[in-house]
Amino acid sequence: MGMEHISDHDLERYHLGMVVDEAELAPLEEHLLACPECVERAEQTAVYVDTLRAAIIAGNFDLE
Repeated sequence: MGMEHISDHDLERYHLGMVVDEAELAPLEEHLLACPECVERAEQTAVYVDTLRAAIIAGNFDLE
């Protein structure tokens, strides 16, 4: 029985380099090696996080 799929929250944390504890990082990376579905989601998450980060930096918010 393998690890459950990685949550969106953990994919975001992984992309941002916030998963630093080896006990959490190792199984996450092992799962990504074996699960094309989570790799695809990780790539989508990376685009989302980077787009959000760029928008925050740009600061062009239309709050109306």
